[in-house]
Amino acid sequence: MSRRSERVASLLQDLLSEIIMFELNDPIFKKFISITEIKIGDDLKKATVYFRVYDADPAELESALSKAKGYIKKLLAERMTIKFLPDIEFKQDLREEEEKRLDELFARIKKS
Repeated sequence: MSRRSERVASLLQDLLSEIIMFELNDPIFKKFISITEIKIGDDLKKATVYFRVYDADPAELESALSKAKGYIKKLLAERMTIKFLPDIEFKQDLREEEEKRLDELFARIKKS
C-alpha cells in the first residue's frame, strides 16, 4: 500500500470503530467487535475491512454489517474529506484460527 492508502485505511479504521460502537442500533453491534485490519488498494476504490467479534456469531455479524453498509458509507462520507469514498467489503479475520492450525501442525512435526 502507498502512504496515502495507509493514511486513508487508518482513518477508515478509526471512524468505522466509532460508527459501529456508537451509531448502529442493532443489538449485535453491542458485542465486542474489533476492526483488526483494513486493506485498501492504491487507487482507493475498494476497502476490505477485517473484523473479529467475541461472544457472537461472526457470520451473523458479517451479514449485519453488509446490510448496514449503505448507512455506514453515508456516515463515513459525512466525516471524511475525500473525493471518492472506497467501496467497503466486510470479512471475518481468520488469522487467529490459521495461526492456531499452524502451531498444531508444527507441534505434530516436532513430535515426529
